[in-house]
Amino acid sequence: MRIFHSIGFLLISIFPAFGDSLSFNTAVEYFIEHNYDLQIAHQEADKSKADLTTAQRRPNPVLSGSYDYWDVKHHFHDVSDSASALATVHIDHPIELGGKRDRRIETANASIVYANNLFDETKREQLFTLIDAYYQVQADEADLRNAIANHRDFEDLLAIAQAKYNHGFLSEIDLEKLQLQIIDYDKEVKSNNASLSADTEALALLLSMKTDDVSMPSIVSPEPFLKSVNELISYAQQNRPDCLAAQQNIKVSNASVELEKANAIPDITVGIETENYAPTYGGPLVGISAAIPLPIYDRNEGAIQRSRITALQASTQQSKILQQAASEIRQSFIQYQSQQSIYTSMQHGFESAKKLKEKQEKIFSLKGISVLELLDAQKSYREYQKNMTHAIIDLHIATQYLKLYSGLSLINTKAD
Repeated sequence: MRIFHSIGFLLISIFPAFGDSLSFNTAVEYFIEHNYDLQIAHQEADKSKADLTTAQRRPNPVLSGSYDYWDVKHHFHDVSDSASALATVHIDHPIELGGKRDRRIETANASIVYANNLFDETKREQLFTLIDAYYQVQADEADLRNAIANHRDFEDLLAIAQAKYNHGFLSEIDLEKLQLQIIDYDKEVKSNNASLSADTEALALLLSMKTDDVSMPSIVSPEPFLKSVNELISYAQQNRPDCLAAQQNIKVSNASVELEKANAIPDITVGIETENYAPTYGGPLVGISAAIPLPIYDRNEGAIQRSRITALQASTQQSKILQQAASEIRQSFIQYQSQQSIYTSMQHGFESAKKLKEKQEKIFSLKGISVLELLDAQKSYREYQKNMTHAIIDLHIATQYLKLYSGLSLINTKAD
């Protein structure tokens, strides 16, 4: 009887852990807002805004000065009008031609949109991890609840078996066979409790929350997904973040081509200077200058050619991503339909196994039945119970995967 007391203590310690439930929508919202990896990815995307600040700046002027022929002996007090000391101040101002600044700003703005698309794609990819972690914990809780319920039911059955043995209606061997099974029930409870603890810890880390705040709601069947494959493909190719990023990458590449063309046009540098001669350093002389590189040899052809090839790669990449999105949706849809079929089959099997178990237990209580037949019915019921639980979980996962592959939001998304 000591083992019964230990299990009872375990059950009491487990149930208080199930507090307010964490819905899937809430988990998604919390994940997007608090996940450390997504925060880092968002900060990475914000770096692109610095490129716009740089692009908006104009070239800095250059200030220079000199003092030539310094007569050290007289300390600037030149004694002759023929002294050759010279003080010069010169300022050069580069002037960009060819619309380089506008092209830089255009490229930077396109890059910001592209960076945000990449962040959205990172978020979509990370949500796959959340789906797996969330529903794994929900499956663990369901398995643990079922294991606890099965343990209690079997304890009731053992009490009946003990009473039948006391009155001579059950052999000692059959009673021992039944009593040995409690070890398996104990093992199942403890194993499921350990899995729940480990998986809850992993989910809490993803959500950046305390483990005690993670508690799953009861499992319910997901709503049917009624959209067709073609509808999902069309929507994904127009709205999925990686598809939008591929389209935006073409714009960034084309803007880069125009920027390199503008860079081929040489800039002009305009300067102004003043010169003063010893010994009076008065009546300054003023001069102006202008300089422009002659594009005889280097006309930036290499950079232009490279940017054009990059633009061609961006176009090819877009075609690949669009086809990849369509393929992923078709595969995910097939998986979703398969899980639907499995879930339906498990429903029928579970109901049959449950009826058989209840029937065998009733016969055992009122009349008599082979203990092996009873144990076989209970084993079959527990297997179908577990398979039923995981069929629902797998259907939920398949549904959420299909939404993500289709570019749909996981929050408050209606199947129809």
